[in-house]
Amino acid sequence: MTNHAMRRPALTAALLMLAACGSGATNATNEATNAAPANEAAAPAAPAAPAAPAAPAAAGAVTADYMVGKWSAMGEDCKDTVEFRKDGTAITPIGPGKWTLTGDQLAMDFGDGSTQKPSTIKPIGPDRIEITTASGRKETEKRC
Repeated sequence: MTNHAMRRPALTAALLMLAACGSGATNATNEATNAAPANEAAAPAAPAAPAAPAAPAAAGAVTADYMVGKWSAMGEDCKDTVEFRKDGTAITPIGPGKWTLTGDQLAMDFGDGSTQKPSTIKPIGPDRIEITTASGRKETEKRC
């Protein structure tokens, strides 16, 4: 059995857990500047801060935009990552794949045609998710 084949079950479970954590950056608006009267001189704008990852819309809710980005593939270790892309493709430590998110259920299809049962994704912060596999195993992953 190849090293990739031996790692597939654990990595697949971790990847499914990661699908709920994406970036989906948003642009902030400067309400004070926009609200200033037209005849007042505007102060120079401060440099924009980097956009933070999009938080889930509601507690416990997860969106595809939230999942987009790089996530740890195994136990919050960013040595191996999964990159969820907006177009539904993913780059994983074991090769390319496709991902879908239906509600809180993350499914992965790998380039070799293999699939796993969907895992449940639960956001536990702007950069962490809890993944529960179909067998009930739980793991926490982080945004890298």
